Amino acid sequence: MTTTIFATVEAKSEAIQHVEAALRGMIQPTRNEPGCVRYELFASEEAPGTFHLLETYADDDALNRHHQSPHFAELLASLANKLARDIQISRFVSILAE
Repeated sequence: MTTTIFATVEAKSEAIQHVEAALRGMIQPTRNEPGCVRYELFASEEAPGTFHLLETYADDDALNRHHQSPHFAELLASLANKLARDIQISRFVSILAE
């Protein structure tokens, strides 16, 4: 069964461009990870500086490998003191048979 994550990242007003660049930099390395099914970045039209990530992995092991990857560690380090609040993460399961 796949694992789907929806994450919301809110940048401080003075760090919006930095946060967006850091999140954009995650797209290709994450999509290249074994077990990554989907990784999409969205920017809110209503709330500048708010970004949403829709991520689907083949299973929890693939998600755990993502969280242990060097590019994920670099992202977290680069976001230090740049966020308006903690990253909000929700997990989802499909209600339709795969």
